[in-house]
Amino acid sequence: MPKEDIRLFAKAQKKDYARCLPPSMDCDEEPIRAHSIQNARVLDLIQTDGHVLMPRYKLVKGELLMEFAKVGRNDASTFTGLCSKHDTELFKAIDTNPLDVDKCEHRRQLAYRSVMREMHTELENGERAWAMHEEICKGQKADPNETVTKASLLYVACNKKAHTVYRYRRRHFDKPAEEGKAPDLRHLIIEMDNQKPVLAASSLFSTGFTEQGDIIGPTLNIVPLDENKSVAIISYPAEQTATVKTSLAKVFGADEKTLKYELAKLVIQRVENFVLSPAHHDTWSEDKRSLVLREFEASLAEPKEIPDHADLNIFL
Repeated sequence: MPKEDIRLFAKAQKKDYARCLPPSMDCDEEPIRAHSIQNARVLDLIQTDGHVLMPRYKLVKGELLMEFAKVGRNDASTFTGLCSKHDTELFKAIDTNPLDVDKCEHRRQLAYRSVMREMHTELENGERAWAMHEEICKGQKADPNETVTKASLLYVACNKKAHTVYRYRRRHFDKPAEEGKAPDLRHLIIEMDNQKPVLAASSLFSTGFTEQGDIIGPTLNIVPLDENKSVAIISYPAEQTATVKTSLAKVFGADEKTLKYELAKLVIQRVENFVLSPAHHDTWSEDKRSLVLREFEASLAEPKEIPDHADLNIFL
């Protein structure tokens, strides 16, 4: 990437998209920094000295380098897509009670929060792309509204992605709720006993698209419950069961010996909103750190198959 593009990219990352995005989409209240991964219980188990690690780009001598960056637990996994009132209303069950994977409402709220965060992320990415476009046009003394740049095309693409996430949310969550129905979801629940709290995640990702361009795909939440147990929940619309299971066959078909490994590879391949325990990361060799970051970065733009390697098991 040219140095000028890197400079513009780094500057644009300071741009936030701040708007409350409830089901009604009509709230004008000021958004808060809402956690997509719960702070009080989950991050508290993972943090070391008030910090967790997240994959981030860092500008080093004019070059963008991927690293596991130290982030304060109060800032980790936050998004400015809900006001305090709506954040409280929408996620009261999982924010005020210990997670119970046997409760449908707890599973639904976890999945819904992942969808909310993904929609906001795409809108924010679009906002940052437009900020880059404006900077480019400023340098060229051109009208941003009359000029096409790579950044303006990225802005359009991000907003298109945000709209597909909105349609997914509307079809599978908001509309059923308006009709007094529970969302028709299916769940793969993976309970990991004797698992230290080393990793947490919250994500929506696509495994394909319908002929109409709508998302086919699940949410993935990984939640440490205590010092010795974590749980992973893959949630997806019932109508997409066959397609999702086929796309994630390595996870759905894994046995007890390979399940954590396949789940770890899925995180590296498809999830960017995850946190690691700094103390756990400190136990990794330099080769393992480099491998995990390399495969993660390679899959960012377009998910790809990851060659098998024991070091990819980030639960270990």
